[in-house]
Amino acid sequence: MPFQRSTKEVLDSINGILSPYVGGLMARTAASAHCRDLGIVGDAMGRGQVDALLGKLGLGLVIFLGKDKTAAVVETMRRSIEDLREAP
Repeated sequence: MPFQRSTKEVLDSINGILSPYVGGLMARTAASAHCRDLGIVGDAMGRGQVDALLGKLGLGLVIFLGKDKTAAVVETMRRSIEDLREAP
């Protein structure tokens, strides 16, 4: 079965993890803007889309958090998304 996660749940998960580091508004705005830039639309995201989104977020985060902390935060986001239920 292919990997599919609810776009809303993915973004909510990312926002919850990023907010303590960059603030709620920046977390929501960054994730949504990267989705638009990557052409991610619709109710569900595949693994490639999640990976692309996390990659983009990581590139921006390194400025705020440094390389090591960014790697840890991106991995936390990845695990959180993996733990979400499959989208229908």
